[in-house]
Amino acid sequence: MPVVKSGDANIYYEVRGQGEPLVMIIGIGGHLLQWGQLPDDFAKQYKVILLDNRGAGRSDRLQGPITMSQMADDVAAVMDATSTGKAHVFGISMGGMIAQEFAIRHSDRLLNLVLGCTTPSGEHHIPSDAAARRILFDAEYLKSLTPEQQTMETFTFLCTEEFIKENPDVYQYYHKVTVEYLTPGNTYKYQGKAVFEWTSWDGLPDIKAPTMIITGTADRIINPGNSKLIAGRIPGAELVLLQDKRHGFFIEARESTRIFINGFMKRHGVII
Repeated sequence: MPVVKSGDANIYYEVRGQGEPLVMIIGIGGHLLQWGQLPDDFAKQYKVILLDNRGAGRSDRLQGPITMSQMADDVAAVMDATSTGKAHVFGISMGGMIAQEFAIRHSDRLLNLVLGCTTPSGEHHIPSDAAARRILFDAEYLKSLTPEQQTMETFTFLCTEEFIKENPDVYQYYHKVTVEYLTPGNTYKYQGKAVFEWTSWDGLPDIKAPTMIITGTADRIINPGNSKLIAGRIPGAELVLLQDKRHGFFIEARESTRIFINGFMKRHGVII
């Protein structure tokens, strides 16, 4: 099992494909299998590097509080383990926050930056709605749900009801891998604490790497207005709004996501 020691934690990672290195960072409570098929799409053109964030998937469980800086350093450790000097970085949700921190903290190792459905957090953060916050951060509510109920409720925040109805196999895959590596409640507690105690606001103008921000306009977990805030802070950043897509735009609009990111990469010096 490929793991690398990063600080006090073993971080699980996988590498797929060959070519320019592309690191993909999943969101809060998630693990790398929950990306679905998108990494395999990218692996036809890139060396895709995936990791399970601390506390999730096959990485070490959390024993106490963590910071966004630690998780950004975990990305750097995985890059070291895969002999990757510099990489393109694509993070979604909390993974997008880790990517922002990585861009600020490890700027010399960043090629292009893609931030999906994320936020600068802190005082400038535009809150999500109450129902979305409950499914992520209400430990007592989560305890009242079976794993099956929790998976389905979460998935309705990721994709539209129409998509779920027309693509039952996509939901079944998500459910299978979620239950297979079920995320402990304290992971949401400690990762959530890291999110709320962190902000990238002051550091965003210092990001020099070409940056694209992409989000769904119907996202209820992270208000799409946050993507607009980030785009306004990073010099030259491109903003892509996927109409009527939810937090899991990378699942529901998988092909559009691939096309937009590939186009962005081509415009900024990557030949594919």
